[in-house]
Amino acid sequence: MKELKEKNIKWWLGLTSGVLLFSIIATFAYMKTSFLFKGVQLEAKIERNDNSSVATITGKAANATFVSLNGREIYINENGDFSEPIALMPGFSVITINTQDKFGKEKEKKFQVIYKENAPSVAFNK
Repeated sequence: MKELKEKNIKWWLGLTSGVLLFSIIATFAYMKTSFLFKGVQLEAKIERNDNSSVATITGKAANATFVSLNGREIYINENGDFSEPIALMPGFSVITINTQDKFGKEKEKKFQVIYKENAPSVAFNK
């Protein structure tokens, strides 16, 4: 204990700055590589135009390299945004969005849709 008290100010400043520098580098490294741990971030919503049997699925698939809608690949821009029209069939349907990142991590989102012709609205269940 006496040895710690005898250390001069330069030693304490060097130790403190070394710990601070290590903390900054570790935080920066985590922020730049956090996508490796998180995988694909998928957000999607489905909207229907007025009395139309066509709905539009829009969303964002961050960190994704592949996105499919009911097994069909869809286009995503460099930010991961997508928008795709889909025809609604009368009755009960399940709409599935699958995503995958460059490391093989996958994420899936399903919409359960009940569509009735000439009805004013569509029931969506996520």
